[in-house]
Amino acid sequence: MINQSRSTQVWTIAKIELRRAFLSKRGFWVYGLALLPCLIFFGHVIEIKIRRDRLSAAGVLQPALLDGARKGETVEEVVHRLGRSGDDHRWESRRRVRAEGEPTSVTTHAVEPAVEARFVRLNITRPTYDGEPVARIYEFEVYGAAGSANLALNHPATGSLPCNPEEGPEKAFNGSVSGGMRDKWCTEMRDRFLQVDLGAVVKVKRFVVKHASAGGESDDLDTREFNIQVSKDGKMFATVVNVTGVKFVDERTSHRSLVYFDGRRTARLYFEDNKLDTINIQPLLNFAEDREVFAGIFQYFYLRLAIFFGCLGIFMNLFRGEMLDKTIHFWFLAPARRAVLLVGKYLAGLIASAVIFAGGALLCFTVMMWPHDPVEIRAYWESAGLAHAFWYAMAALLGCVGYGSIFLAAGLLMRNPIIPAAVLLGWEGIINFLPEMMQKASVLYYLQSLCPVPAPMDKGAPPLVQLLVSPAAPASRLGALLGLLALTALVLSIACAAIRRMQINYGSD
Repeated sequence: MINQSRSTQVWTIAKIELRRAFLSKRGFWVYGLALLPCLIFFGHVIEIKIRRDRLSAAGVLQPALLDGARKGETVEEVVHRLGRSGDDHRWESRRRVRAEGEPTSVTTHAVEPAVEARFVRLNITRPTYDGEPVARIYEFEVYGAAGSANLALNHPATGSLPCNPEEGPEKAFNGSVSGGMRDKWCTEMRDRFLQVDLGAVVKVKRFVVKHASAGGESDDLDTREFNIQVSKDGKMFATVVNVTGVKFVDERTSHRSLVYFDGRRTARLYFEDNKLDTINIQPLLNFAEDREVFAGIFQYFYLRLAIFFGCLGIFMNLFRGEMLDKTIHFWFLAPARRAVLLVGKYLAGLIASAVIFAGGALLCFTVMMWPHDPVEIRAYWESAGLAHAFWYAMAALLGCVGYGSIFLAAGLLMRNPIIPAAVLLGWEGIINFLPEMMQKASVLYYLQSLCPVPAPMDKGAPPLVQLLVSPAAPASRLGALLGLLALTALVLSIACAAIRRMQINYGSD
């Protein structure tokens, strides 16, 4: 009888508190969090309908015709077979390229007649063709009258301050360009020069300069303008070579894009210079892709943010809201134990949050399926669809169970909701770096284990990002259910102890 009376009290309190949980002015933003994914998918539905109507207005082709497109066909051949496209875009691209026969990575500069020199100096006035102010020389070779031996090989070198110590002047005289990006001389200084001491005065007749593209870099980084000077004493230099850059021409390419539709797929055909170059056929709607998008939104937004902050708004307000309104003492004067009051308020918050977020998840799931082929939906529903919907709703419900208990307790123990929210959000973010036992003290760990479809993850994402969003060792579903309920019971027992000791002091708030 006593138990029945307490149960009745709990339900009575819950019914009274449901109005606060559902309609509090402080918590209306919770509905926005719950419905935002629905709006996203609804917008996707509208966008698909507009695209389908626009594509259908231009005509619907037979699938076999769409599949018959072949690379190399001309625009005229495609249009003759498929008809005119309702989506026809034309444009022209232009890029500057070196004129045919112009030197690129390696330039040779002869001196006639030969000159006597001990010191040879390369002065760079414009280091690149794309405007970057960094000079790069992979090799600078000096040849005498005989022309067979590189007189500068491994001789003492000086130059402008290098980009880093591993790219000093000596790298330009080591006889190699195959050592990677570090096998070069590089400088960012305004006064860009490279000088070598041949050791004695010799007759010099030819110079060879190996630029950035000789070492595998872009030819836009090749040296554009430079001169070469010689000296017998290292003081008086005479210019013997002056290079003002290579000639460029404009390479123009005409582009055209035609789009066709067969009722289910769109085909975007790209032409370059009137020849079919790329065929991109994609389904207008991709059910598998939309399910992956839903899984990502559910785990990255719904569980981590929407339910988290939604429970913060609902459950923190159950006690803190009444403290701010200075009405909590009425409950404490009622003929009911404080633990009963706590359970009643928690039940009210749980009902409200479950309806809002579990219902929101199912509504979003329904909107996601809405525009797809009924036959495809029926096949999915008869295989895994019902189980997926159940576990998405269960994960949302248990998220409210776990986060609700934590924020209800926080409302009793702390005045500022920002502090517990920030601490818990940080804890949930680092759990995958913690030992497995510590991970089990996290609501998110159990919720991720309940999700029926893994959240999509780009294979190229950094390992740290993959670790942050994926549970290191997911629990079994039974283990996740029991673990989350045990964690909730522990938090509620702490909240019960706190409410028994709680003293009303509105002045301190």
